Amino acid sequence: MARRKRKEDVPIWEPPEFDEVGYMRKEIESAKISVVVVAWAVVGAILAYLFYALNLPIVGFLLGLLVFAGLYFLLPMLGLPIHGFKRRDWASHAMVYFFSWLAFSILLLNAPFGDHTTPVVGSFEVGSSNITTPGARSIYCFSATPGTPARVPATGNATVYVIFRATDNVGIRDVMAQVDNVNATPTLVADQPSVCVNSATPTFLPNTYSLTFPNPNTGFVVSVSVTAVDTSGQTAKASIQIAWS
Repeated sequence: MARRKRKEDVPIWEPPEFDEVGYMRKEIESAKISVVVVAWAVVGAILAYLFYALNLPIVGFLLGLLVFAGLYFLLPMLGLPIHGFKRRDWASHAMVYFFSWLAFSILLLNAPFGDHTTPVVGSFEVGSSNITTPGARSIYCFSATPGTPARVPATGNATVYVIFRATDNVGIRDVMAQVDNVNATPTLVADQPSVCVNSATPTFLPNTYSLTFPNPNTGFVVSVSVTAVDTSGQTAKASIQIAWS
């Protein structure tokens, strides 16, 4: 007959002793590595920005990602061991690097660090009047779309008014215009009383310019082109046609 197992014979499980010093050392090393990864992402973002400025955005993008591989050599040089790294550790640091690099790259490509956005010229309106300097809201303005001639009544109108906006994410340095290939000088009228009787706002919006020139005869079609240059030297151009009837 088998001997009945006594309660005292059941082994007692004891948890292994917690290595507090080793745990703290590992956490500190992990924090240091994370800081290095984020700082290394700044280097990758700067390199990507330099190639983007050279009009090689794809090269900059790929190079910015490949910079991550340099951590394999950089971390041991800084005294941070990587011999115990597993795939999940590298994957975790790769994610931290990628999102940090992406954030720094976006910051560098936008103001105030960089300006790679071209200006915008648009919101054309055309009107005409038989007085040289009209008062506020004395002209009926017609919207003008590039590619479609804007028709303006010619009877009794001696002066043509072209109103447009030139905007940029940083700032406009210069605005130039031509009327049938003849240079003309636009005037900044932002925040001034609107001359359009059908305007929804009592004053012109920011970055609004006006251009005036004598009205030709009935039946003429005039081409008006506007070029805007931002503070980084980037340009944008738009043109409209005006027909009188």
